[in-house]
Amino acid sequence: TKMQWWLAAGLGPLLVLAQEPVQTALDYNSVEYKAKKFVDDAEETLRIQAISSTFASWGYESNITDATQKVSEASQTQFELLNKKLGKEAQMFDITQIEDHEVIRKLKLMKNIGTAALPEKKLKEFISLTSNMGKKYSTAKVFDFETRKKKFSLEPELTEMLAKSRNAEELKYYWEQWRESSGKQIKPMYHKYVDMYNEAATLNGFKDASIMKVDPYESDTFQEEMEETWLGLKPLYEQLHAYVRSKLHGFYGEDIVKNSGPLPAHLLGNMWAQSWSNIADILKPYPNKPSINVTGEMIKQGWTPTKMFQKADDFFQSMGLDKMPDKFWSGSILEKPADGRELTCHASAWDFYNGEDFRIKQCTRVNQEDFVTVNHEMGHIQYYLQYKNQSYFYRTGANPGFHEGVADILSLAVGTATYFQRLGLLGEEVDVSDEQTNINILFDMA
Repeated sequence: TKMQWWLAAGLGPLLVLAQEPVQTALDYNSVEYKAKKFVDDAEETLRIQAISSTFASWGYESNITDATQKVSEASQTQFELLNKKLGKEAQMFDITQIEDHEVIRKLKLMKNIGTAALPEKKLKEFISLTSNMGKKYSTAKVFDFETRKKKFSLEPELTEMLAKSRNAEELKYYWEQWRESSGKQIKPMYHKYVDMYNEAATLNGFKDASIMKVDPYESDTFQEEMEETWLGLKPLYEQLHAYVRSKLHGFYGEDIVKNSGPLPAHLLGNMWAQSWSNIADILKPYPNKPSINVTGEMIKQGWTPTKMFQKADDFFQSMGLDKMPDKFWSGSILEKPADGRELTCHASAWDFYNGEDFRIKQCTRVNQEDFVTVNHEMGHIQYYLQYKNQSYFYRTGANPGFHEGVADILSLAVGTATYFQRLGLLGEEVDVSDEQTNINILFDMA
């Protein structure tokens, strides 16, 4: 460090701060130095490549055509080949000779090159395969139940049908036909996908793809931890499952909902049976007491998808977090375009790795469920904004599941009665201190 000098008042004595010892000159030939320089250079190279790759991917997923697919696949191939080249170079370093923990961790992350380990011809085939599977899923259509003439997409028609219809025959039709149009078409490709993924795993030194998939969690006991977590949740889930069976049995009758065995997935209000909140009208523990359903009030007050995102932005700013950048509003797709294009409607948040472009793509509908999703996706964007100045390997979740955890925690308060009252969507007559009302609300969250 530089010596710092202070001259005491007037002609007082000259005081000199003790100088720190001079560090040993850097050994530019050491493994330590070479490894750090390699990692630093590799991160910046990957970041720059990720910018163009992400823009190409956005171009395809927001407008699915043969032309945009070709550009996206070429860009992804370029990125994966770079990933392979740098990964192979990372594997040459002996980490036992390196002391810097960050360099060691980043080298370990680079060494697992995933499917980039495949030979170049197979890699291109794998990228094309995943792209075509996604295309089949995103563009699947189903004829309507009544006339068998109109074609429905997953968003918005089929999603709304699964949420609103209480006709068991109609629900079963849409549930089965959408799988005929999507999953059944993907099945032959998926078998090939699994085989190629397993091949890539063995090339990376793993037993199979299942082990390679959990490697980024950096835990030798990851699967055991997940099993333990599930077993902790299972007693509550079994009670919820039995309660829901009882309610559905009462609503649809024993011919449709049996007393044992799996629940009919098509009756649960969601194409994947992953959320049962859309059948709250059937399940509500105390029907004569209020719960939270502000969809009607949102529509009555003229809410739009843009307003939903603006309110989410206000929510995050109220916690002291960053406001959405201007480019977020100009670049995002917040509702399904009316121009008839095919696109991937599944809600997603995007970081373009240039420090200024952050977007959400969501075919938003004005309802309570989508409002919670809006806040969840903006939670991802908030995480992006917080780490945008980090190096490339640290511009992601701490592990593959961490981003979802952050987004969920940040959006958790959005489902509460207090918050909806603050937004003017729920009247003050909803008394959350009332035990039965509270149980209704807690049941919805469960």
